Amino acid sequence: MTTAVTNSGHSSSSPSGSRARAFLKPRSIAIIGASGDENKIGGRPIRYLKLAGYKGPIYPINPGRDVVQGLKSYPTLADVQADVDLVVIAVPAQDVLAAVQACVAKGVNGAMVFSSGFAEVDEAGRLLQEQIVETARKGGVALLGPNCAGTFNVREGLLATFTSGIIDRPPRIGSIGMVSQSGAFGIHMIVLAAERDLGLSMCLTTGNQSDVDVSEALAYIVEDDDTDVCVLVVEGVVNPGRLLAAFEAARLKRKPVIVLKLGRSEAGAKAVASHTASLAGSDEIFDAVLRQSNVYRAYSIDELMDVAYACSLKRLPANDKVGLITVSGGVGILMADQAEELGLDVAELPAGSQAAIKELLPFSAARNPVDVTAQVITHPQLVGPMFEHMLTGGGYGSAVCFITHIARNKELFGKLLPHFEEVGRKHTDRFLVLSTLASPETRKQIESIGYAVFEDPGRALRAIKALVRFRAAFDAPAAQAAPALPAGAMAVKVGASYDEFEAKKILTAAGIPCAAERVVSSAQAAVDAAPAIGFPLVMKIVSPDIQHKSEIGGVLLNINSVDEVRSGFATLMDRAQTRAPDASITGVLLAQQIQGGVETILGVSRDPVFGPVVMFGLGGVFVEVLKDVTFRRAPFGPAEARRMIREVKGYAMLQGVRGAPAADEDALVEALTQLSAFAAAQGDALESIDINPFIVLPRGRGALAVDALIETRAG
Repeated sequence: MTTAVTNSGHSSSSPSGSRARAFLKPRSIAIIGASGDENKIGGRPIRYLKLAGYKGPIYPINPGRDVVQGLKSYPTLADVQADVDLVVIAVPAQDVLAAVQACVAKGVNGAMVFSSGFAEVDEAGRLLQEQIVETARKGGVALLGPNCAGTFNVREGLLATFTSGIIDRPPRIGSIGMVSQSGAFGIHMIVLAAERDLGLSMCLTTGNQSDVDVSEALAYIVEDDDTDVCVLVVEGVVNPGRLLAAFEAARLKRKPVIVLKLGRSEAGAKAVASHTASLAGSDEIFDAVLRQSNVYRAYSIDELMDVAYACSLKRLPANDKVGLITVSGGVGILMADQAEELGLDVAELPAGSQAAIKELLPFSAARNPVDVTAQVITHPQLVGPMFEHMLTGGGYGSAVCFITHIARNKELFGKLLPHFEEVGRKHTDRFLVLSTLASPETRKQIESIGYAVFEDPGRALRAIKALVRFRAAFDAPAAQAAPALPAGAMAVKVGASYDEFEAKKILTAAGIPCAAERVVSSAQAAVDAAPAIGFPLVMKIVSPDIQHKSEIGGVLLNINSVDEVRSGFATLMDRAQTRAPDASITGVLLAQQIQGGVETILGVSRDPVFGPVVMFGLGGVFVEVLKDVTFRRAPFGPAEARRMIREVKGYAMLQGVRGAPAADEDALVEALTQLSAFAAAQGDALESIDINPFIVLPRGRGALAVDALIETRAG
């Protein structure tokens, strides 16, 4: 798979999100295809706008009616004798082009197309969509859709949608902003937010994102003063540069961004292509880009909503230490297991705090989790001291207290509530969770005293992990710049073919160290060159036409004498002529055989959306079987390279195991950053780089590329 890119392949939209203003804060709205039937697609937007109290003028466009839902109707958009900011288009696909032409003639700022039947359907639809987009762009009209489900701005009274999902329960005002490429998915989240009583600021669905895309909408929402948390559901990325800029703008404003990516699997990728005319892409690369951008990736709707809810409470834990309090020993064990799996620190309480808790409640388990048993129900005054000893003594940035269904018992919980309230008032700098079953009214009451409420403590812990990551990202210094390329760095050429020796010369010039080597064209030249390089040697056939030399027996190891060099040369030439008779043979490479060190693999691949991406992993079984690799978008600086190295599961091998010395991590960091700078400088000429193995020697001794392959894009 390759990372998702829509069929349009380009966007003329603004570098910021300013054009999204017309869809989220329109000063006036016209509806082409307006209906007097409140339940029709052309009727619902008018109904909702009136219901929500939209304060701007609404202009129904319907040539067959003088009045629509109590509002004066106009035969055409041109008949409206006033400026129109936003036009909602709710007509069949074949009539959309004429509607967009009317928008251009009127000089509107934005046109929102509900209609479907375009690029998501077939080739004819794609061609019609391109014609509509071209018309809008030439006329300076921002286009949202086609096939979108509308936009919301709860504070502005803007419910510009045709969905039936908000009839019974419109969105509540809050601080969570949403952008969804999928209209139905976006509406589902909005309805789910209402069910969970989560407050929203503004929401936008992009549909086919033929013009205004998710990155432009996100850029606008990030800048919105009423939005504190940003949620993004994305299928395909049109403008990666603006998307990454929006991510960074959000980090600088300390606004969490939570992303749900659709189309992770091969089956999902095919569904994406049929639904939005997108080509799905490398999920590993998309995932790496999100990590590099300090964005949290959710993998389910529940996780998306849980993390958004936790972030909206605006309490980011100061550290990753989590305290656990429970009335059930079994649930305490479960919480501890889940917290450790998530990488949270379930640190044991200090001895003094444990002793103090034991004195209060001798039957308790006081290490962490703290099992207060059911005694806390009959002795509610213990709640405060228990929390105090945990939070103050243990220094936990967050705490989860599991009290099962107690919150449903008004009498019992009424006795506990004042004590929980006192804890919340004293510790406003901690993220506190009550894990309990509660009615909506009780839930609001608990939240009002400073606690998040989760029925499942595992979901609470997952949300805490996200908050810890956001806190670290927001507090981190600005990203380090990638290093400059050396003065003698060379550029690869489109369509060029490089053998191993040439590839290593290019990499060496770019600042990536390679093992000492020479290429020879005769057995005598090999014999003459060998002593200068030093034994033991590696001998390899050199040919731009043979990329995988080992497959033809084109690599000889442990060459320890002049006689072995002479016979090795003959062996390699014979194998090349026999097993690859059509290959152009440059000669034989003699290289220093590196002793010791840790085998790693460095690589570059060109992602069709995000450009050159650097890969790192440990060699051998780690990459071949376990696929233990990680990626970063090029270029990047030393801190990001170090974070990348420490992500792989086999990182312990670099630290030294079973008496082996620690590897030279600093040399590896330098090689990765130089590789990222080189890859970024090649533009579209480079297809891929494979450095395997890249041997990292013991600390202080550096690292060396032993084999390398460079592929360029076809001319």
